Amino acid sequence: MMLLSFICNRNVSVIVILPLVLCILPQISSSFTITTTLNRNHHEYAPSFFNNKQRYTTTSRRCRAFQSVIALSAVDTTNDNNTPSAPVDDKFYKLASDDSTQTKLTPEQVVAYNAAIESLPLVPPSLDVNSGWRLLATISPEAIKGDNVDFFDINSWKNYIGGKGPSPFQSLITGSSRVSGLTQYLTPENFDNMVEFQIGPINGKLILKADQEDIVNNKRIFRFKRGFFILQTIWGSAITLPYPVPFALLGDRAIGWLETTHYDEASGFRAAVGNKGTKFIFQQRREDSVTIPADVALASEITSTTAQHETDDEERAANEGLTKRAIVICPQQFGGKPGDYTVLTQKLRDRGYPVYLTRLSALQWLSITKSAFSAAYIKGELEPRNALGFYMNAVDETIQRLPTPDTKYTILSHSIGGWVARAWLGEVASESVRKRCTNFVSLGTPHLAPPPESLVSKVDQTRGLLKYVNDKWPGAYWDDVSYTCVASKAVPGKLGFSDLDCLLGYVSYLALIGDGKVDGDGITPVKGALLEGAASIVLDDVYHADVLPNPIGSRNTKLIGCKWYADQLDEWVGAL
Repeated sequence: MMLLSFICNRNVSVIVILPLVLCILPQISSSFTITTTLNRNHHEYAPSFFNNKQRYTTTSRRCRAFQSVIALSAVDTTNDNNTPSAPVDDKFYKLASDDSTQTKLTPEQVVAYNAAIESLPLVPPSLDVNSGWRLLATISPEAIKGDNVDFFDINSWKNYIGGKGPSPFQSLITGSSRVSGLTQYLTPENFDNMVEFQIGPINGKLILKADQEDIVNNKRIFRFKRGFFILQTIWGSAITLPYPVPFALLGDRAIGWLETTHYDEASGFRAAVGNKGTKFIFQQRREDSVTIPADVALASEITSTTAQHETDDEERAANEGLTKRAIVICPQQFGGKPGDYTVLTQKLRDRGYPVYLTRLSALQWLSITKSAFSAAYIKGELEPRNALGFYMNAVDETIQRLPTPDTKYTILSHSIGGWVARAWLGEVASESVRKRCTNFVSLGTPHLAPPPESLVSKVDQTRGLLKYVNDKWPGAYWDDVSYTCVASKAVPGKLGFSDLDCLLGYVSYLALIGDGKVDGDGITPVKGALLEGAASIVLDDVYHADVLPNPIGSRNTKLIGCKWYADQLDEWVGAL
């Protein structure tokens, strides 16, 4: 990792975050296995939960998914104002008591649940169930016999071999997972399912998306098409991870059906049966109807599309007719990949600015590792022209895409792109090209090196690059360029594990300027982001970036819901 990030002015946070993600992946996979295990023929919608003081949880030791019973789960008897909902059959509330924490239903409970279901009104023909539904309980056909998935249970192996149940290995690998609720969202086109879970300090969601194949009276036939995880991470945001089952290769095994049999309009309770005979009990989410959460909708869009760079022709067409000064974006470390800065680019174009992104690939970024074996690296005497030649060449290529040889432009730089652009202006750009640059704006750029007397200066994570830039082109160096530095004080650096954002901020700030107890954007401290002689704009509540850099991936990981500099464009757009 250090070889990949020796010029990264936020390498400490990357090193901290990536192992954290890697550590939880196996546990996430286990949680996933609980809720989405495929049967050998068709899917049956049967994730499973049980009650633990009004939280939907599962100890998962003996959990089954998509075909078998697990246990009880809490029935939410209140609305958003914590007031009792409409009168309902008391049997459901008695069954979903706080004592129901076993991992399977007893035969007596199965009888009681079945009786409660039968007490609900039968559904009329073609009942409209397009809405959001909380899953409360599942009852498999074998539950009355106490049948259960267990690695040491011979009957579990018989069911698995006979195609009637999931692999008993599941009971071994799902021993520590926890879920807090499952919601099914039904629309005329979709049959989507959302599982919320927690693994240690990590909150997450598992989304399984299915297409509505057909509706026959009260039977909905669906085909699962894809799935993904949403994991809460830093800066109030989340990342997505793919669900590792290729539904497209499963053919008809990805098809299932669910038929509504009973429904009570007053309480919102609904009972249904699946294609394997499992019964399901739902309660309608009337507070949000069929509205899928915004983070899920955005994650669905991200995971269903493959980002591509604009072609030169597409870029030219998008910029045509825009009359303001051209913007050249110099990206952050491991940035400039497909999908990066697309929202910012569109916002700028909407305001009349033609935008040209410095395009970079993972392969280009990996070329920095060559410098790690040089004498200059060991001595801490790297020079940007040599170590970052690929970046300099990419900026040159971007300048060549401007409409005319005399087009004036503004450099809009992000993170390390700021001091890389300063080096490009100083020793790569020709005199005529440099003079066409009228404005320079940096977003969260760590311009300043730590004090020479500080301990971190001896380490110098840029291995001399930043010192080289500041020695040769200090501050707002060019008199004919208008400099503006934009910083943020959203994250105070603090030691302690109660706030991960503050801890990561502390570590990053300490590495950059030798002082961790200052304010910054979560990566770059305010003190390090401002150049002497430049105008400064310090924002209150934006974070460093809206992506998590992926050193080896073809694109970076989107931080869903993260508020970063582009989200307060109006505060600094005048500097362009």
